[in-house]
Amino acid sequence: MRRRKKYDLYIVIFLLLVTVGYFMYSNISAGSKGYENYSEALKAYKENNYEQAYVEFGKVSYKSNLKEAALFRQARCATALDKKELAIKKYKKIIHTGSRTSIVPISEYNMAVLMYELKDKSAKRQFKRIIKKYPMSDYAIASNYYLGLITVEKLPSSPKHQAKAKNQAFTYFKNYIEKSPDGRFGINSINEIKKLEVPLTNYDNLLIAKTYYQNGEYEKAKEYLNKTTISESWADFARNEYKLGNKEGGRKYTEKGLKDFAQTTEPKDVYEVIDGYIATFPSRKEGISNLLSKNYKSTGADYIDYLNCTEVAPNEVKEACYRTIYEKYPNGQFSAETLYNIFLSKYLHKKYYDAQRIGLLHMKKFSNSKSSPAVTYFMGRIAYKLKHYESATNYYKQVLYKYPDSYYAFRANNNLYKDDGFLPFIELTEKPVIFPYKKSLDNNLVVNLALLKDYDLVEELCKNDKFIQSWIAYEKGNYTLSAVMARNAMEELNIKPPFEDLRWRLVYPLHYYKIADKLKGNNNPVILESIIKEESHFNPKAKSFAGAQGLMQLMPSTYSEVLKNNNIQADLDSAVKNIAAGSIYYSGLKRALLNRDLYAITAYNGGIGSVSGWFTKIKYSDTDEFVEQIPYPETKNYVKKVLRTYWMYGNIY
Repeated sequence: MRRRKKYDLYIVIFLLLVTVGYFMYSNISAGSKGYENYSEALKAYKENNYEQAYVEFGKVSYKSNLKEAALFRQARCATALDKKELAIKKYKKIIHTGSRTSIVPISEYNMAVLMYELKDKSAKRQFKRIIKKYPMSDYAIASNYYLGLITVEKLPSSPKHQAKAKNQAFTYFKNYIEKSPDGRFGINSINEIKKLEVPLTNYDNLLIAKTYYQNGEYEKAKEYLNKTTISESWADFARNEYKLGNKEGGRKYTEKGLKDFAQTTEPKDVYEVIDGYIATFPSRKEGISNLLSKNYKSTGADYIDYLNCTEVAPNEVKEACYRTIYEKYPNGQFSAETLYNIFLSKYLHKKYYDAQRIGLLHMKKFSNSKSSPAVTYFMGRIAYKLKHYESATNYYKQVLYKYPDSYYAFRANNNLYKDDGFLPFIELTEKPVIFPYKKSLDNNLVVNLALLKDYDLVEELCKNDKFIQSWIAYEKGNYTLSAVMARNAMEELNIKPPFEDLRWRLVYPLHYYKIADKLKGNNNPVILESIIKEESHFNPKAKSFAGAQGLMQLMPSTYSEVLKNNNIQADLDSAVKNIAAGSIYYSGLKRALLNRDLYAITAYNGGIGSVSGWFTKIKYSDTDEFVEQIPYPETKNYVKKVLRTYWMYGNIY
């Protein structure tokens, strides 16, 4: 009897294993088939063969994790074939799955739009449901526009009820332009508001003006700004005048606003207007000095004072200038940078104990400011000079840990490991730019769509993920936009990911590196690649205001001279020629400047004559003292950016 029971148990286990194996095989087979079908369907979809695409998407199994995307694509095919009722059915299937993926909200919105186009009475209820379920989404914002249209189209005949309905429609359109002035329905919303003929407040007129401004309609923006009070809209007046090319008008509004109304204006708006004002003068120094002479006391005065210390005040009075600002605005917008400059001045004048005291105050008061990496690094330098070697090491390690992607991490690493070569990376191992995430929150739907190159759907589902948007721009060949978007996205992260993170490759892709390596001559190809990135962001057609051209931003006269003197073939690709000429030019700078990359990088931006002069004008004993005392702010920042990029390339690749 026991043997029989044991035998029966073996049978049960065997059957269970067979069943599990069958289901695993079925799921794998279904998943695999889903990928094949989806890929074939997508190919037909991209060729605008919507009927075939619809059929192929329909073959994707319900067991496949691509089924939701396939249903969505079927709905899009049906819409393209003008079969809106069929499209709605497909969207409903997605919604009724109870899924929480990012494809559901857009399906609900698309379904509501189709309902509206079919004059379905339930469209209004659907749009309201979207606003309630996804209040912070773009779909909720756009739903306001459609609710406004629905309300306008069904105005009651009774004057009393009609007035109420018009006000409701106005509220919907106003909600849209308030939340999305640069949105696709912005101008349409304004046109609908005009038809309603409802009375507008100053704020309403300002909203309309801002929407026109965001859409490049500056004359129309001015028309509505003129219907507002200058106390509320002086900054908008000034910005709009600058866009219209009216320097005098822009200056007038800026000066009036800074004098009388800046105290009640958002600081960021004040600073933006100040920058616009300065840009109208032949030189920044002239613009800053002009503002300073007016002795403003309200919001913006701290920014003007800071710009004066940074860009106008002579070197011998800079520390006193910064100290005055810090005493006036100890908790102001620029107090962290101001205190850092006082700290740096003490360091450069070898007043190490004074600098140390100020540095500790900065680290305590401004623990995560723009200048924190520099302060932490120079605290390490001070500790080293005071022979507190263990403390110096701790500061350097802190820079590497907290600010790994900074110029000062590069310098800290140099000091920690005593790299006498200054530039330790001389070659890179290329790695491809791939989708920036290995997993996604929606059962890897987005990752799978990315692998299948369904870029349009990925872009639609991930509108708010700047790294994914950067990757899509990269895949579409827009390398400049991709690099800039990824850089901005990374700057928004408080904690930076490790260098192995795939997002870094988007920020620092290796475009043209093979060419730079081939044409490097005696140069470090990693430096050449870093210069290309910072000069042009990989745009071979880039052109500066000064006339510099191409990937390495060479002036036409320099470019022609290098091509002629080095017999560079005229029929070469423009990118290859530009890099070849840039490499030769850089090599010449390096030979003329003690064969040091630091000086060559500095001269590449500031000019060889300026750098040669700084050798005698600047008192320095090491790399840090030289870089921090470069007289041109643009050149100083350029050197730090190139070396930071060099450091990042070395760590990523």
